[in-house]
Amino acid sequence: EINMPRVGITFENELLSAAGCNSDGFNFKQIFTDPRNEIYECRVPSGPLGLVVEATKVGLRVQKINAMSPMCNKISVGDIIIAVDEVDVVGVECGVFWQLVSRRANKQQRCFAALRI
Repeated sequence: EINMPRVGITFENELLSAAGCNSDGFNFKQIFTDPRNEIYECRVPSGPLGLVVEATKVGLRVQKINAMSPMCNKISVGDIIIAVDEVDVVGVECGVFWQLVSRRANKQQRCFAALRI
């Protein structure tokens, strides 16, 4: 088995330094550094996302993608959003995520970091 170097996301160091172990023994760093998991970024224009997400300890799991969504073919159902415009959303509730997304709606484009497990 060949270990290929992982392409880093823009703010990988910041995300990992904030990702400690919580009271349940959950450790985001183990998931992040597992070579079987893929981390990627997708950039989408401002406006509605057309996503349904659910909060998990790892991040916001994509449950549904509208066919007209700007994220269609960029993110998949089951992928986990871990950051928006370099803001860590690991472990946040859906309401906090949507507030963050709406505050950035006036930007020309937004950058989402996601995890494919």
